[in-house]
Amino acid sequence: MGTVGKLHPEFANSSIDGHTVALAQLFRDRSLCRRQALENCVEHLRTAASMTQANAELTAVQAYADLTSTNCSAHIDVDATTSHVVVIRLREGQTAAFTISDLISALESARREQRTIEVNQRH
Repeated sequence: MGTVGKLHPEFANSSIDGHTVALAQLFRDRSLCRRQALENCVEHLRTAASMTQANAELTAVQAYADLTSTNCSAHIDVDATTSHVVVIRLREGQTAAFTISDLISALESARREQRTIEVNQRH
């Protein structure tokens, strides 16, 4: 996971980190659509955890991924994944690979269907 920003004084003397704050907020908003839940979470992290917009967006997306994959037996093989291919290990022992082109196509489809929120970090 990425580095998160300094926590709000309310959380400074506890063991609660930004990721945990994000998980709690997303759980509270679990009845909302994905986009609205993530937007609310980003705003909550910016105020409650004093995060920058970029850190809040990344933390929210990572927490959302953790929550939505809790009962999923597949996982991303980080050792086999590169900057051009994401390798997924399925529970049946099968492997699936998505190239950057595959992922861009999926992103474009998700954008058309308004199913995505994008992190605005610039490198």
